[in-house]
Amino acid sequence: MRRGWRWMIAAVSAALLGLLLIFAQMDSRERQAANEVAARQVADWSNDGCRQCHEAVWDEWQASRHAGTWTNPQVQAAFQHFGHDRQCESCHAAEPILFRPPDAAPRLRPASRDSGVDCLVCHLRRDGTVAAARTVVDAPCRPVSSAELVSSQFCGACHTAIYRDWQESRFREENKTCQACHMPADDARPGGRGHLCTGGYDESLVRSGVRMQFHQQADELIVEVTNHATGHNFPGERHNRVLMLQIVQHNADGETLDIQQRTIKGITPFRGESSAEQIRAGETYADRVEVVAGAATARVELLLKHFPWEREEQALVVHEAELRVQ
Repeated sequence: MRRGWRWMIAAVSAALLGLLLIFAQMDSRERQAANEVAARQVADWSNDGCRQCHEAVWDEWQASRHAGTWTNPQVQAAFQHFGHDRQCESCHAAEPILFRPPDAAPRLRPASRDSGVDCLVCHLRRDGTVAAARTVVDAPCRPVSSAELVSSQFCGACHTAIYRDWQESRFREENKTCQACHMPADDARPGGRGHLCTGGYDESLVRSGVRMQFHQQADELIVEVTNHATGHNFPGERHNRVLMLQIVQHNADGETLDIQQRTIKGITPFRGESSAEQIRAGETYADRVEVVAGAATARVELLLKHFPWEREEQALVVHEAELRVQ
């Protein structure tokens, strides 16, 4: 009797083990197939296939800063200046974001880096289909609706510091995503969004994010810069951006009596960066300058440098104001 039970237990155990091995092999084959698809996609890296059906979107992307994230001379100069760092380079020519777990950093792709952050970086899935705002079963690229694609967290894969800023802003509470400002809805494409991905180089967008006030109080000139409409700290990019005030006082004949420069945000290291010098969303930066003797007018400019080596005359004048000194 005991032998019979032992035999039955052994037989059932063997059967269960066999089933587990079959399931494991099936799962392994599926994973291998998915990895082979992904490997082929990366090996044959090409953004041109998307253009056949999405020419208008492709043209927008081609004109965007995303298209030049690797080839832009300023980017290459920054790599040389700060040293080549795979953690930085990986976002400038990344493997598809959806190839990685949600909290993992992007990886630098092995080839075809000149297309920068292209269609495949954001849309390609491991199974060879593409992530999209909606599912279209009969389309050649088999787009699949993806909630991750249209979330701020998706952008945070590379824009990590800005994503953290956004999480602490009212924009998160209002469910206003990165895409709402940087990829506005396009009525010409149902369910679609613009792919210019405007940001720190779009002058009107930059100016719309902050306002500046300039007035005199007793013997002081007071400048206030308020980050009233940006969903993250201003300026957004941590490392290279320089934000400064330039205040010039003239006498009645227009001669320059005094020039003051005040740095709101200077260059910060690539590691251990801080947002202390930036203007947080919804907050105001204020500075004061003494009125010099003989001053009749004063002029202030809020200047944004995209790279620290730019001269003042190359900087974007975000806002400017002039007043008569009393």
